[in-house]
Amino acid sequence: MAGLRIAMLGFRGIGDTLPGGIERHAAELAWRMVEKGHAVDVFCRPGYVPDPPAPYKGVTRILKPAVRTKHLEAITHTLACLPAIAFGYDIIHFHAMGPSLLSGIPRLFLRNVVATVHGLDFERAKWGRVASLALRAGAWAAGTFPDATIVVSRTLEDYYRDAMKRETVYIPNGVSEPAHRPLDLLARKFGLEPGGYFLSLGRLTPEKGVHRLIAAFQKVDTAKRLVVAGDEMLDRSYTKKLREVAGCDPRIVFSGGIYGAEKDEAFSNAFAFVLPSEVEGLSVVMLEAMSYRCPVLTSDIPENMEISRGAESEQGKPACRFFKSGDVDDLARALAGLLNDGELPAMASRARDFVLSRYGWDEMKDRTLAVYERVAGEG
Repeated sequence: MAGLRIAMLGFRGIGDTLPGGIERHAAELAWRMVEKGHAVDVFCRPGYVPDPPAPYKGVTRILKPAVRTKHLEAITHTLACLPAIAFGYDIIHFHAMGPSLLSGIPRLFLRNVVATVHGLDFERAKWGRVASLALRAGAWAAGTFPDATIVVSRTLEDYYRDAMKRETVYIPNGVSEPAHRPLDLLARKFGLEPGGYFLSLGRLTPEKGVHRLIAAFQKVDTAKRLVVAGDEMLDRSYTKKLREVAGCDPRIVFSGGIYGAEKDEAFSNAFAFVLPSEVEGLSVVMLEAMSYRCPVLTSDIPENMEISRGAESEQGKPACRFFKSGDVDDLARALAGLLNDGELPAMASRARDFVLSRYGWDEMKDRTLAVYERVAGEG
């Protein structure tokens, strides 16, 4: 099929210093699609990309306004995008449940619409009752209005089949080949040493469970440090809470967001990566940690266990260690157990081999384009 003109919206934007798995997912797909001869426009929110925004790896970034509050940013930005996407595109691709509430409107103009569900957003602790109800409606809309609905995990696929009686297309998040780097920038900034720290990296929001990780780490007798790497979002109260929980523990480092070479250094030299999330879709950062051969300890939610189950069924042995989600004492036990776990190097090598062979972004791009081409052919 000739080159498609594609619009993507529903997330903050794309760029090298934007946090969030959805933003990473969209960026990795978009620039690869451009390389294949397609034209991709990504609609971005103010404050996350330069104004005016330059192209990103050949992808056109278009800035549209938004009301920058926790509850209104996503939906008001999506509303502002609707006139621009009404005509001229072969595919309109909505990302996430909230923005997908509006995914039926382009269908009125006979546009071809695809939605990707990245997680059960209504389960996130930051949302109140009204917002959760709206997101449940978004979950229904994402499975009802678009010509095709993509989900990033088998758990989400099961949810739509069992709870909504709707079939979806499974296309998970991916990883790129890692760039291993010795400690340099982070050593100078924070005094870190190779193998001398546990790493937590991601958005600092309550459902990520970092407050429980800090509380559990403080129960562990170790000279290793805990690096909490992540950006503050619109609501800074959670970051304040994390610092209060950490108190004066000199082992805990709040690095802020890290990107590029610093991120490579962090993954390449961590003793272990810890993902205490209570809600996920399919964690990009977990896949990234595995690709760097960094041992992973994660909560036992189904979306996180899905990756390890795949590796175990293929290789016969687990790809990571687990703890009971939300249980500080069990997390402390698991952290302490890693300190004397002689199987970590072999486990990390198995995980690296598995994710690099099964979760490449190039394959995910091809599978997404196949959905586009089917939808455009049927339109």
